[in-house]
Amino acid sequence: MILDTALDPDSTAGRPERRWRRRLWRLVAVVFGLAVTAAVARALADQDWSVVAVLLRQRDGTQIVLLLAAALLAATAGPLLGMLSWRAVLLELGPPVSPTRVARIFFVGFLAKYVPGKVPGLVAAVKVATANGVTLSRMLVAGTLSTLLVHLTGLTVGLLTGAQVLGGRAAWLVLPALPVLVAVCWPGVLGRTAHLVLRLLRRPEPDVSVSGRAVRVAVAWQTLSWLVSGVHLWLLAVAMGAAPGRALPLCLGAFGLATVVGVLAIVVPDGLGVREAVLSGALALVLPVPSAVAVAVASRLVTTVGEVVLGGAALGAVELIHRRSSASDAAVMREMSGDGQVDRA
Repeated sequence: MILDTALDPDSTAGRPERRWRRRLWRLVAVVFGLAVTAAVARALADQDWSVVAVLLRQRDGTQIVLLLAAALLAATAGPLLGMLSWRAVLLELGPPVSPTRVARIFFVGFLAKYVPGKVPGLVAAVKVATANGVTLSRMLVAGTLSTLLVHLTGLTVGLLTGAQVLGGRAAWLVLPALPVLVAVCWPGVLGRTAHLVLRLLRRPEPDVSVSGRAVRVAVAWQTLSWLVSGVHLWLLAVAMGAAPGRALPLCLGAFGLATVVGVLAIVVPDGLGVREAVLSGALALVLPVPSAVAVAVASRLVTTVGEVVLGGAALGAVELIHRRSSASDAAVMREMSGDGQVDRA
């Protein structure tokens, strides 16, 4: 299990007083895994799958299937690039962390967002992080900086569509681009902001700060993540009959803008309804309103399936690599032990 294998069993081996703790965390891992599975299943069941039939009626079935498959691929690749942005910040704040451990920490939190309430997912992410050598303060700083960059780059990418949707009132969308420019040119400002948050939370601050290079790399990865993710919306719009050339910049910007606006609408879970409203308004420039609404609903379905597929596949691959590595290390230890016995003989 994810939480269980995140712990180092060797560190507690031969200590009976800690066996109950391992058993407890194994139980917690099982419960958490079941909770995530149930939450993901419910999230998938709540999606409007009828929109697939609407898409299939637009043109040849083979073409639609290919477009849907490509849209799902884009929706899957986008969050993976987002992980690389978060990783660039995380690795600057402490000792090196292996790629498998980084992926484990990221995707546990990634899938935990489907569990009702914020506390269970946060507890799980923190536990896995600390078990994999990442301190709470390091997680908080990385999370704070990454969240700021996600929102600012998402709104900045939204400039691609803001001018078309809002016309002369789109000038306010330039504002998010200014903090991104500041982050790239003067990254120390973001670092000081994160340290201020930790002081307000009365949490220990990390010994090191994020370098300018790390911030620039994180901004680049996150911007690319938004653009790649927006491709899925473009493919869905094209499937519904939108002109590819005009729809491309509109869709790339609309997805970032709508997603961030939905997240900032904290009274609505996961921006449900808010994101669709923004997307529908943008897509109405290149599609009839009913088709624009269908694409907005299909976008939620495709991104949800993409996230589930990516998170499940990533965690499965990480655990497989971990088990193979553990088995290999155990074999080496047995071989070395056998050589020692032969030498002593």
